[in-house]
Amino acid sequence: MKTIVLLLIICLMTPAFALSKPTTQPRNVAFRDDGIILVDGKPFFPIAIWLYELNSHVMGDLHEHQFNTVIGNAIEPRHLDFIQQHGMMAVPMSTDEMIKAGKDHPALLAWYLVDEPETNHTPDDVKKSYEHLKAKDPNHPIGLTNYLFEALAKFKDGSDFTMTDVYPILWERDGLIHNVGVFVDEARRIHGPNWPHWCHIQIFGGKDTDGGKWEQPLPHEVRCMTFIALVHRATGISYFSYWPKAPLTWNSVTQLNKDLHRIEPWLLARGEERSAKAQDPIVQIRAKQVGDSWLIIAVNTGPKFVQTELNVRGLGDAKIEMAFERRDVQARDEKWTDRFGPFEERVYVVGQEPQVR
Repeated sequence: MKTIVLLLIICLMTPAFALSKPTTQPRNVAFRDDGIILVDGKPFFPIAIWLYELNSHVMGDLHEHQFNTVIGNAIEPRHLDFIQQHGMMAVPMSTDEMIKAGKDHPALLAWYLVDEPETNHTPDDVKKSYEHLKAKDPNHPIGLTNYLFEALAKFKDGSDFTMTDVYPILWERDGLIHNVGVFVDEARRIHGPNWPHWCHIQIFGGKDTDGGKWEQPLPHEVRCMTFIALVHRATGISYFSYWPKAPLTWNSVTQLNKDLHRIEPWLLARGEERSAKAQDPIVQIRAKQVGDSWLIIAVNTGPKFVQTELNVRGLGDAKIEMAFERRDVQARDEKWTDRFGPFEERVYVVGQEPQVR
């Protein structure tokens, strides 16, 4: 018994068994030339949630749902150490108090300059706020969110990256779900083809929300919006907002985030976007080649079952693995046919998973 205790003491005293201390240095945060955010030189894909409160109970729930980033006006200076201890990154509002506490804190990923400035700000006001914040902290990117299409151009000089909150699940379910991607494309038209853009995904709704304007999105609708964003090369996903009030939808986000982490190596790896199309245009498709490997995302943006041919330039003949399903498909001469349920996505991978730090 004494021998066992002695061995345990020796092991605990050696460096191999020592607990590593979290860094106390600010992160080096920048965007790669393809719009992927780099944290200390390593690519990072934010899977974020907008919070209204933050405590140990909420944090436990966030871990269950596999988030890696918290965002919004619930983040206070006193939360920064707590966020770091839980391996999260933070995108807080840029109040004077938060800037003072956060600009050198390792939990800080980026700044949230202003939410929906088109409601009560002018472009000059936002530009001045951006320049003022950049002077205080030149080491972290600054983002803002727009909900109006034309605001993306109007406020183009006020951020290092953009976010959009397109919430198409209206009470009558008559919104245009494909607009999630339209806004991403508009941001890139304005700023350039590799501009970093994150999408806020609607998970709130119901008769008590804004007088009943929004319906509660169902799991398939949340997945559809998320994968539309990825088809259009969103470089971050943020759900709005923390919404455990709808258990069916909220619980489904756990599997959705696991699926995002499953394809994260392909999303983060350097690669080439390849020409891809579906015979039926209701299905949107993206193909990314990483060395000899491929990630192909296709999503049915309509309410009907669809069977369509998919074509990916340069794929050739290939055995394609379904990322989230236990089946394979065979491409012949760059083409194959698949069937999609209403608003359903398919994610295909070819070859070895990319090795990404």
